[in-house]
Amino acid sequence: MKATQSVSSTNPFSVAAQESELSLEASRSSRYAVEIIDDICSASFERWIHAHLNGHRVLVVMTPTVYRLYSERLSACWSALDVEPRLFVLACTETTKTIDAVMDVCRQASMADIDRRGILVSVGGGVCSDIVSLAASLLRRGVSHVRIPTTLIGQVDAGIGLKGGVNLGALKSYIGCFYPPKAVAVIPTFLQTLGEDGILQGIAEIVKLASVCDKELFEDVEAAIATLTRSRFQEPQRVARTVIARSISGMLAQLGENPFETSTLERAVDFGHTLSHPLEAATNYRLHHGFAVAIDVAFSAILASRLSLISEQDALRIVRLLVNAGLPIYHGRLDGSLVEHAFDAAMAHRGGAINLVVPTSIGQHTFIRHTNHLSMTLIRDTIGWLENESRRKGGSCQWTADSVKKAAIAAQSDQ
Repeated sequence: MKATQSVSSTNPFSVAAQESELSLEASRSSRYAVEIIDDICSASFERWIHAHLNGHRVLVVMTPTVYRLYSERLSACWSALDVEPRLFVLACTETTKTIDAVMDVCRQASMADIDRRGILVSVGGGVCSDIVSLAASLLRRGVSHVRIPTTLIGQVDAGIGLKGGVNLGALKSYIGCFYPPKAVAVIPTFLQTLGEDGILQGIAEIVKLASVCDKELFEDVEAAIATLTRSRFQEPQRVARTVIARSISGMLAQLGENPFETSTLERAVDFGHTLSHPLEAATNYRLHHGFAVAIDVAFSAILASRLSLISEQDALRIVRLLVNAGLPIYHGRLDGSLVEHAFDAAMAHRGGAINLVVPTSIGQHTFIRHTNHLSMTLIRDTIGWLENESRRKGGSCQWTADSVKKAAIAAQSDQ
């Protein structure tokens, strides 16, 4: 007699029920605040530290320059915590932004006994926060992290977003994550000790956002660019704080529409970020990110004017602001071959479309999705215009041999 097996239609574990229930909907909501704080020696910063770090095991990762300039003042802030944090000083440059640096942070976290409730703190520029964010996402499958960006580019761009990542050879930020911080503290007085290159790189990101999203921000920067640069964004104080706050607000608004890049691969904040990454890599990262962004912004603006997408007057206004700030608009490695490579890389990253962001007026933008109308003649003519304009300005807005030497020195002491 053969054994038989019957399946009851009322059995909750029936085959039909199993087939219909073999699924899982998983999502994670995240909200974090970016708080602008007057100074590290302030009651508001102490409250911020107490609110976000107290009662947790903490690993603080900071760059050598920040350690040299601010470790004593920051130590006084950490002393208010119940648990003394472990401090790790990590050299952070674009060439050291690798998975090895992430593993160094992870090893330090293990030595600090960071548990599931532990918190990593990045105190430095965008490279520092990139490395620490990726490490936090990996440790115990995810521990919290907070950011205290000390550079202008960190305070208005790299340090306030959701991403972390490191380079894989010439592939910039190829290994990365979407891993939002628990909180961000922006302290503009850090900028007093930032080198000129650091200020200029941050200005490039501000101009990027303003050119395609915020006309009023563009006009504020345009009117005060000389004073803002010279004073390291300390004077005029009201304008400087407004520019920083408005840049942060605009960036968060753009990111909030599509935080994990799932609804669309068209992002206004990608303006200036199509040619810039390959251009950085082509120079072995001697060309710093903000300078590459400025060149990309200038290229995209002039290209848009030649396609009649923006008036020549507005395109030149964008280029003039970059030049007046002291930013480059041309580099010798920018040629047709690099642009072709950049477009191919963009299509691989943006779902088969280049999604090149171009301004249509100050504060407005559109996307060039395909290369149909972007002939190599048009691209070369645009590059040629940038090169000629750079020479006409006496080399003040191109990347020269002296600039490379200066950047190499600055990289050693970058915040």
